[in-house]
Amino acid sequence: MPRKASIASPTKPSQTAIQSPITPRLVTIKQGAAYCSCSVWAIRQVIWSKELRACKIGNHFLIDRGDLDRFIDARLRERA
Repeated sequence: MPRKASIASPTKPSQTAIQSPITPRLVTIKQGAAYCSCSVWAIRQVIWSKELRACKIGNHFLIDRGDLDRFIDARLRERA
């Protein structure tokens, strides 16, 4: 017996499928660690030692991407 073509019912797109065209200014500690190719704890330590600024919103620390870039540049200049 031949198969009949089924018509898919329209579904809502999942939230993960929708991508925002805006690049976020603040990143999480986990995202910052991935950006720097280091551990989450390494990022936490430089935040706690006040070498890297972070904004605390609720229970979450968020890092400005510009501050993260300046921190990396300063570390690279120390090595040179």
